[in-house]
Amino acid sequence: MSERTFRAVVASVLVGALALALAITGVVLLRQSSAPSPSASVAPNAVVSPKVTAAPPGTPAPTPIPAPAFTADVTSVGLIPRGSASSPTLVLQFLESGVDAIPDAAGSFLVTLTDHSGKGATVTFVGTPSVVAPGSLGASAHLVATNVLQVSIRGSDPYNVELMSIRGLGIRASPTAVLGPVQAQLGDFTGSLATGATRNVLASPATVVAGP
Repeated sequence: MSERTFRAVVASVLVGALALALAITGVVLLRQSSAPSPSASVAPNAVVSPKVTAAPPGTPAPTPIPAPAFTADVTSVGLIPRGSASSPTLVLQFLESGVDAIPDAAGSFLVTLTDHSGKGATVTFVGTPSVVAPGSLGASAHLVATNVLQVSIRGSDPYNVELMSIRGLGIRASPTAVLGPVQAQLGDFTGSLATGATRNVLASPATVVAGP
């Protein structure tokens, strides 16, 4: 092999080696530039799952509010002139609000009359209350004041909705009773009737009007 040929071969080998080195260097640089940076931030449109915080262990569940024991309805005696009394046509009805709304235990409540201004001495019950109700209630009613009726039960039937009616009463208006609708309000709920009624202010049981 001549010296010129030998030099040409060596030159070709060196050029090939240089080209291969450059190619390898380029691949390494390309891979480094495409790798994610450890401190890279989250893209603005990335979806981040919300953090759910569990209730602390031992947290008590909220206490449910008891439902009212009964609903109340009134049949009015109509108009009462000052200084006179109505006929005994007042009807008070109390209907259990659910099959087991009234526990099988004793309970009571009051029905209080006042005139249109809130005075209790100018309107009174007259007559003798009588109760129509299932025997399971053991219901009774009596006057504890001239304008206050107490209704009591001794128990209830946990499998049936029960209805109690009080009859035999009228209302008297004194000569000084304020003109307008008489007011009737329920209160002093005790025992099995402690959760009260769906409304404590009843429909007016009478209306006082001027005398003749």
